[in-house]
Amino acid sequence: MTEDELHGRVKELQNDSVELYSFVVENSSEELTDEEVDEKVEELKGDYLSLREFVINSFEE
Repeated sequence: MTEDELHGRVKELQNDSVELYSFVVENSSEELTDEEVDEKVEELKGDYLSLREFVINSFEE
């Protein structure tokens, strides 16, 4: 994935809460409750660098 593709994917996820929620559920390393997923989504939606790292880690696994 190129830097431009990564940036585009992160921006896409930041702008679509439903897609971000699904992405978090599919790519979390542990089983999360609905409440934990909601918290993670809110955390990532507001923090570009954390979301970028989460996306990168999801592609490495």
